Amino acid sequence: MSGVWTSGKIINLIRWHRRGVAAVLAGVTVFAALSAVTGKDTADLVTVVVANRLVAAGSTVTDADVGLARMPRQAVPDGVLTQTQDAIGKVAGTGIRRGQILTDLTLVGGVATDGTVVLSVKLDNPELASLAPPGTRVTLYATTSAQPVASHVLVVAVPAVGSGNVLSGTGATVLLVRVTAAEAGAITMAMSSSTLTLAIG
Repeated sequence: MSGVWTSGKIINLIRWHRRGVAAVLAGVTVFAALSAVTGKDTADLVTVVVANRLVAAGSTVTDADVGLARMPRQAVPDGVLTQTQDAIGKVAGTGIRRGQILTDLTLVGGVATDGTVVLSVKLDNPELASLAPPGTRVTLYATTSAQPVASHVLVVAVPAVGSGNVLSGTGATVLLVRVTAAEAGAITMAMSSSTLTLAIG
């Protein structure tokens, strides 16, 4: 008599199908809700440039230093960089920590349309930085010579002490200056054999 469909079997079958349909509908509802939330969150994310590793103040940013990340729009600062090429070749105006979002104020210069470049210059006296804020024109001298290495160069940034500036070392200060290619060569050569000092103007 197992093949006979009794009223009890029919009721149990209907209940089983109801539970199955309810489970399927619940799954569809959850999937739709998750899809809506995911779609909304994705729309609110912005692609930004971040530091892949610690970048010392005064360092020129390379492609290995930066990458892209997706961040909530409300967490993104003004002036954020959105393409790595906007950062590569520019100079860190201050120490940049790994994961930090880069903005137009984080980096300085790079190669300008007039052919000048931004160069980091290590000075022998940390107190000299207070005499040469950004916008100041300075003349650079090697401490071993009375002849100027470069004259009337523009200071574009003064990296803060303790900002991850591994270039400066103890008792030194780095200035970022805009110079011609010839001046950059002369300054680099002078720094290889001497420390530098400056005069205002």
